[in-house]
Amino acid sequence: MEDLKLNNEVKNITYPFYLKGNDFKELSLKALPIKKWIDENGQELAEFIYRQQAWLMNGGYKSQSLKDLKLVVSKIDYVFRKPLELIKNFKDELNFIRKDILNLENNIKNNHDSLKNNVINIQFQKQNEIIENHKKEQFLEIKSIAKQEQELKIITSNFRKDKLLIKDIEVIGINDDFLQKADKLELINLIKNYLTIDEQIVKNEIKDQWDSNKDINLIGVKGINFKINKGEK
Repeated sequence: MEDLKLNNEVKNITYPFYLKGNDFKELSLKALPIKKWIDENGQELAEFIYRQQAWLMNGGYKSQSLKDLKLVVSKIDYVFRKPLELIKNFKDELNFIRKDILNLENNIKNNHDSLKNNVINIQFQKQNEIIENHKKEQFLEIKSIAKQEQELKIITSNFRKDKLLIKDIEVIGINDDFLQKADKLELINLIKNYLTIDEQIVKNEIKDQWDSNKDINLIGVKGINFKINKGEK
């Protein structure tokens, strides 16, 4: 039923350009390139619109990669570019026939925007699927598209560390360089919390930060030399 409905709509596609050459004498010559383009390419454009609408409705996009969808967007731009350029040039000089020209522009532009926006929405849907599924091979595809478009952010996966055991932590002492370069707040926190170098407190803090996936460089641990005897962080 959906295909039948779409087919009927496509058969009824018209291009609302009703002006005749006698209506504006010499100015009518500027309308001829548009009329000529419609006569020569209008049916092909209608068929392109139908094919793209059917492709979207039938889910043809599902098997396409993000790169392929980007090419579809470029193709839609290319197909609609020429008639829209002709219309724009004509519209700028013939304000008194503005209504008819705008009707034609809107007819073509609405089809352009509808097709293009549908494909762009599919791009974002696929992007969200990649984020949700954490597929490593698709991360590389997202990163490549981000470089080209400068719109998408590079996505990285945050893997949790192994649990750290207290026995794996060795507290060595206060870092001399830190004492010389530390600001007032850092010194206050160091003196307040770790002046006596309570190894259990320091080890607990390091373990909590490690297990919570934070950087082990926070005030309270900063300034204390320690060693983790369990591979590298």
